[in-house]
Amino acid sequence: MVRCSWLVIYIVYMLLKNIKQLFNQRMLDPRLSYKKQMTLVYEQPKAFLEGCIGITGSVVTIHQPEPIPEGPVLYVHPRLRLAELALIAGYIEEPAGFIANPTLFRLPFIGQWLKRMDVIAGGSSEKVYEDLTKQLEKGQSLILSLDGCIDPVELAAHFHLPLVMVETKGTDDMQKGSFFKRLTPADVELSFSKAYIPANEKQLRA
Repeated sequence: MVRCSWLVIYIVYMLLKNIKQLFNQRMLDPRLSYKKQMTLVYEQPKAFLEGCIGITGSVVTIHQPEPIPEGPVLYVHPRLRLAELALIAGYIEEPAGFIANPTLFRLPFIGQWLKRMDVIAGGSSEKVYEDLTKQLEKGQSLILSLDGCIDPVELAAHFHLPLVMVETKGTDDMQKGSFFKRLTPADVELSFSKAYIPANEKQLRA
């Protein structure tokens, strides 16, 4: 219960603290490349997500057999939930877009951050696919789920993109309790597979 209280306090504090930061992000130099802009925009959200994991007192161990290839990459998790998304987005080096529930875009301040981050609103598969395509063409990596509305393997094969399977362990252990959830420290593992292009099942070298 104490950790949950600290998490709520941390979230409110970070939201209030970053109001000015959000305004500054709207004033980014348009001459910067899209990738550079997203790198700047994602600095605070990434730190925020990493901080949320840190509040639980959990220890995160990262397993990565080789460097991730440069350029747009598809990070694919078997079943992406909020905890897994926070873990992956917070701990990967580069900014990566993702799909979010459309209702989140209507929340004050949070919705503004999501729009500035170019997060894709979930909806019809056609519209989501169109938005995903636009981000890939700009060089943005993406975090997707195997059980989502878009087939990431097919997407990677179509655009000839490297795909990195991501596995997480221990995220369920960060919450305990049947009725009243409480945050507890856990040993969390974040594992990245070697990148490959599904079109030819060929392992890539960074």
